[in-house]
Amino acid sequence: MKATPVSAVDLLFPGTYRRRVLGLMLLHPDRALHVREIARLTGTTAGTLNKELARLHEAQLLDREVVGNQLRYVANRSNPLYPELASILKKTIGIGDVLTDALAPHSDHISVALIFGSIARHEETSGSDIDLLVIGDISFGEIVNATHSVQAELGREVNPQVFSKTEWKQRVKARDTFVNDVLQRAKIYLIGNDNELEKLGRRQS
Repeated sequence: MKATPVSAVDLLFPGTYRRRVLGLMLLHPDRALHVREIARLTGTTAGTLNKELARLHEAQLLDREVVGNQLRYVANRSNPLYPELASILKKTIGIGDVLTDALAPHSDHISVALIFGSIARHEETSGSDIDLLVIGDISFGEIVNATHSVQAELGREVNPQVFSKTEWKQRVKARDTFVNDVLQRAKIYLIGNDNELEKLGRRQS
């Protein structure tokens, strides 16, 4: 019987609670949240979460502060590991995973979906939108509906650009400025990869 492959995410961030908490806190470093808020946003329970938060604080990945009568947790941005951990989370269990899950019901109609812009370049601010490119046999309205519900979870607006395969091919052929910018700059793939994106721009023989 063939063994189930272990993902890099499982090795780096063992435990569902830890993955969800780190994804929430390290990708939103300006947000100081109390335990019940973290539990609600990660779909976990406050009782078990307390132990995990204590471990992450002990490891200096999270800071904590008392506001009124509430204990709040926030990402420890002074930890030298923070930039690297945030980058890994962003490409694995953070924004990418949430959007991939949101698009999954439509995956049969999507050839390529990717994040581009400031988030892909690691230049985002707290107010940056998520720039999403989708190429396939799917409408703009369907993508808006699919991603609308996850905007609150991500704490950012999703700004989709949707193209049919024919339209994308035409834009590539015309050397469209927007298309060239996407092709030449950093991307985070949700569906597909570089090879599939390149194939979409080729002329059919």
